[in-house]
Amino acid sequence: MNRCIVILAATILLAAFSGGCAAESARNSPIVKVVKEWSPSVVNISTERVVLLQQQPYWQAYGGAFDEFFKQFAQSTVSAMKLKGIGSGVVVSKEGLIVTNAHVVNMASKVYVILSDGKTAEAQVAAVSASDDIAILKIMPPENLKPVKLAKDIMIGETVVSIGNPFGLENSVSAGIISGTNRSFSLPAQGLNFGGLLQTDASINIGSSGGALLNLEGELVGINLAVVQGAQSIGFAIPAPTIKEILRQYDEYLKKAKASTAQAK
Repeated sequence: MNRCIVILAATILLAAFSGGCAAESARNSPIVKVVKEWSPSVVNISTERVVLLQQQPYWQAYGGAFDEFFKQFAQSTVSAMKLKGIGSGVVVSKEGLIVTNAHVVNMASKVYVILSDGKTAEAQVAAVSASDDIAILKIMPPENLKPVKLAKDIMIGETVVSIGNPFGLENSVSAGIISGTNRSFSLPAQGLNFGGLLQTDASINIGSSGGALLNLEGELVGINLAVVQGAQSIGFAIPAPTIKEILRQYDEYLKKAKASTAQAK
């Protein structure tokens, strides 16, 4: 009788264990785990920029016609236009620091951060490294802000997960591998040249800029930068060591500013 009970109990435990393993391996993959755990650390960024039309090159040729049109139908003239932009960012501290690309917030008059819970906070551009295309934003942090951890090392061939805001599609996910390191990328029209970049085949699109590139431990290996137009899945990201160094410099700046203020008092 006791032997039957022992066998029955062992069978139930084995069935439960096997069922749990099957459920775990079927759908809850390492990529799914990373997305569940760390997607709240990726934010959407919305910007506003006021453009003075009279200062634009085309205004000399077409400005008069625009003015006549608006005078006739709106009894007014148009001197400025408000342009909007989108991008992504990554929470790096509970104090409300967010890292994104400098080109995402370049010349913006207002910057808004949309958190994963839908709440919106106006952000201040706290620091910019144009040569690295990195900007640090500061918001008033809510209690549930979750910062990412920076990866200590990066392996060619390791699986990475990209989370961002391509074309305004919030928290879109793609996956791939680290295809190479120490890559260079240029934007001749803007006079920009970047080096030391990560190459990845994870999809990066317009609006993904500033989004997170995470490894399977959920650590930030890079900030998405750009994709090679016309190529097949060749994207670039700014590596974690560069981001770490910029954050270190920003922290040093704050310490010096605080010490200088204390001395002045």
